[in-house]
Amino acid sequence: MREGGERAPYGADDSRKLRLIEAITNAGVTDIDVGSGITEAAFVRNVLDAKYLMGRIPERTEFSFNLTLKTWEPLCEQLARNIPREYLKEMYVSIGMIEIDSENKLFERVAERLRSIGVGRLRSSLLNAFSGTVDEDKYAHLNAQIERCRQQGISLIRINDSVGTLLPDATAILAANLVHDNPDITFYLHGHNDRGIGTANSLISVFHGFQMIEGGVAGVGNRAGLAELESIATVFAERGIGVEAAPLDVDKLSAAARLSEEVFLAAPDPYRAVSGFLVENENAGIVNVPDYLGVSRPVDYFLNRIGLFPVYIRQILAEAGADPGMLKDDELIQQVYERLAEHMDGLYERKRAEYDRISADVKAFYADMVRLQDVQTTALEVIRERADAEVATAVGA
Repeated sequence: MREGGERAPYGADDSRKLRLIEAITNAGVTDIDVGSGITEAAFVRNVLDAKYLMGRIPERTEFSFNLTLKTWEPLCEQLARNIPREYLKEMYVSIGMIEIDSENKLFERVAERLRSIGVGRLRSSLLNAFSGTVDEDKYAHLNAQIERCRQQGISLIRINDSVGTLLPDATAILAANLVHDNPDITFYLHGHNDRGIGTANSLISVFHGFQMIEGGVAGVGNRAGLAELESIATVFAERGIGVEAAPLDVDKLSAAARLSEEVFLAAPDPYRAVSGFLVENENAGIVNVPDYLGVSRPVDYFLNRIGLFPVYIRQILAEAGADPGMLKDDELIQQVYERLAEHMDGLYERKRAEYDRISADVKAFYADMVRLQDVQTTALEVIRERADAEVATAVGA
């Protein structure tokens, strides 16, 4: 949820985000990273009301709120102002960028500040710019930060592949060593998908000892996204891996993934693994390898020009229970073939024009993002308005 909101160029309204949380928890997810912005503290209050007062979210569900040592002051203020202490003691706050001002023990002071406003549980998020592997210096640095967390009573630590450059073999080594060297810590990987391997890295981290896994439905997250929870749940089901808190429902996770596109105003991805709305469509008219191998799975068949063969027209009619005499009529089969071919050729031309229009509309949709130069422009506008106001005041005087 947090990175979904951070990536969404135009944000998302609270009512839709709450619907998405309900869909995710209904699929069995019990731990949700819910926000990090100044306005999100009020949203967290709404979420916790939905859980504790309305019963719309399962009792077992836990929520965490993120802040970094660059943003902690306004966020602490918002948490204290918007969330009752009885809620604060039940939720997690995750602290990131803990290296900042370490000589003055800023991390330790912020942890104490959070406890003073009533936060009952802390996590930590360790940012890393891995370069494919993990050398001894980076590993030593990680363990030094883990020790600082340990001294604060923090035993739940997220290891961030912050720019998505960690490779699977390095993930295996890193996870196995961290777990071996820190048996009192629960680790989980925050695997970004910049190289297309965030989901693979996250699975490997669990296979090598990490005790939790983090991602997003539809892989929602900054840039190319995070590990896809519905894909991970599918692998878990196939490998007989259980989740201690609650069983995961792949179909419901997939439905939540499609809902997330609507919530965060993301163009639908029809071919996303597991949850894309067209991934269960298969071309019936070519050598269909899964069917040839006897793999049982739900499939919606279609035909296109490449897959159109008279032999498959005959087979499709036969499987539909057509009269044997019809199946022997080669001229009929050829006429059906030619008519379908003509229809498909015309359909392509129409869909080509529609695609060009849709593609242009999607690109135009994302053209209005607030960019860094808008900050400068807005600052200039404010300065000018203040100057004009001062002149007007002077003239009035």
